[in-house]
Amino acid sequence: MGFSTGGYNFELAALSKKATRGKTTSDTFVYVGTNGGSVDPAAAASAVLAYYRATQRDLIPYLQVDGEYINDKHALVTASINKTKLDPVSFNTTGASTHLNQSLFTRGIYAAPGKIPPNYRGAIGVSDSGVAGVDVTVPAFEFSVRKKFEFVSTEYLLAMVAMTGRVNSTGWSIFAPGEALFLGGEGGEDEQNWVDVTYHFAARPNEANLRVGNINGVAKRGWDYLWVKHGEEVVGDRVLQVPEAAYVEQVYPEANFNALGIE
Repeated sequence: MGFSTGGYNFELAALSKKATRGKTTSDTFVYVGTNGGSVDPAAAASAVLAYYRATQRDLIPYLQVDGEYINDKHALVTASINKTKLDPVSFNTTGASTHLNQSLFTRGIYAAPGKIPPNYRGAIGVSDSGVAGVDVTVPAFEFSVRKKFEFVSTEYLLAMVAMTGRVNSTGWSIFAPGEALFLGGEGGEDEQNWVDVTYHFAARPNEANLRVGNINGVAKRGWDYLWVKHGEEVVGDRVLQVPEAAYVEQVYPEANFNALGIE
């Protein structure tokens, strides 16, 4: 595989390889560059970088390009694409609390002697004034990921700020769209002047076929908010509060988490 750019012709060297080491995946491509005259390794490396910028912009956050001198006619340019795997450095699976005014299923209805209990179809804590509901624990996975950079630009930090409080718009790591929430991050320089960044996330599973009272087929993404509208229904001499409609609301904006440079 070869290409031409910036006045140079590049051919893929036979020693190009792909290697995985621990938490880092590294794809390394080695090119031999010529320009029909005396080569400049720095200019050849800049030409390869420009080629990747034009053809594979999504790889730029992970890309490192180096040029070496072979002889007057040839330069060796190495393009390394380094990605850090998404291995949490800390995690918490104790769940989160949410308020429900509708149960998954009514296991039993028990009445006093001589009384006929009303069926509220899963509504919880029903009174004449409305539906009180209950606070319950729901699945939630909180975790942090740590990554080191040689340099972090102001533009990247501003992108992190803009992404805070957003859910993943596309599939990311092991999570389907809508399941992961970016809580923000923090970092700073270490003793070797590397920038050490810790990213914080929370995750909830998507649900495709919920039942709410006698309403079936409710689809809810992990961080959407589900609420139930209860209406009045006359049964005999009683006016009951029963589920009338279920609403799934998007409450977090979306973002492409791949822009963070971790996977």
